Amino acid sequence: MARALAVGRDVICVDFRGHGRSGGRFTFLASENTDLLAVLAFAREHYQRISVIGFSLGGTIAINTLSRDRVQVHSLITVGTPCVFEDIEFNIWAPGMVRRAIASMERGAGCRPGNLFLKKECPLDQIKKLAGLPVLIMHGENDTIVGVEHGRRLFQRASDPKRLGIIPCGGHADVLFREETQLFCNLVEKWLTAAMPANN
Repeated sequence: MARALAVGRDVICVDFRGHGRSGGRFTFLASENTDLLAVLAFAREHYQRISVIGFSLGGTIAINTLSRDRVQVHSLITVGTPCVFEDIEFNIWAPGMVRRAIASMERGAGCRPGNLFLKKECPLDQIKKLAGLPVLIMHGENDTIVGVEHGRRLFQRASDPKRLGIIPCGGHADVLFREETQLFCNLVEKWLTAAMPANN
């Protein structure tokens, strides 16, 4: 995915705490904002223009974090992002979901969970605070983990400039990229070209 998106741009890939080779345990939105702020601080030292792409709960973390601190962030893209954590469907046994889950298995996948019950901010409340920040909300029409209605609700609450990209037959988050690579990349590239020109 990084190679596909690195057309005239650099891509910084991030594993939040409790994922991949990152230490700690995932707190399900409660503390991960500090992880994103650390990455943004690094990026600001090297780049004039920054876009954040968040997948699933990564998109929620981005919304909640940037609603408080978006200095030098010029656009946001969320992919398969829940609008309310408690409303996540997680229909793992839906038709085709087991196949998609197996296809997504790779080294570093999954997470080491921490406390699930720490206080969380609601992205549906926070996204309206991003007024003036260009936001692309992408969602797969057949997302059985986070239903497509989450994307529509986030879009309704977001301020302009904004765009909603519903991908027919698309699955959840990174599965959306795997199954609809060209369509996914076309949407992202068109958005980034408008929001932040290449070589910046």
